[in-house]
Amino acid sequence: MRPFALRLSAALLTFFVGVTLAALWYSPFSEKEEVEVVVAPAPPTALIAPQMPPQVEQPSRRMLVKGGVLNGKAISKPTPAYPPIAKAARASGTVVVQIIVDEEGKVESASAVSGHPLLQQASVVAARGARFSPTYLSGQPVKVSGVITYNFVLQ
Repeated sequence: MRPFALRLSAALLTFFVGVTLAALWYSPFSEKEEVEVVVAPAPPTALIAPQMPPQVEQPSRRMLVKGGVLNGKAISKPTPAYPPIAKAARASGTVVVQIIVDEEGKVESASAVSGHPLLQQASVVAARGARFSPTYLSGQPVKVSGVITYNFVLQ
């Protein structure tokens, strides 16, 4: 039993020495850096009347209407030039160009969707020159998305 008592007393002595050193190290009486914390007082909520947000007129929301095939709605639709390289390659057929028409009837963007690659660029250039009558929805002019088709016939 003696070795057990000896081990117990050594463990207790180590524990109390550790606690004493920790208490001295973290003593509230040791010099510590003081930090001043300043908190701004919150405004009294009972005295402030709730404010209504200012009414701002919302800008008109621009809509994009899908118009399908726009060939018949064109005021002017330039005929594309037949590229000489396409003639030499005997390229012909239909080219479909996807366009977006702005509120004034001008073509805003154009890109070829299908057709012979040698004929697509000429079709896009011609589509950008097309003009349309403005499209209205609920009395407001709107953008229109649709397609124009060009038929190239080799003669």
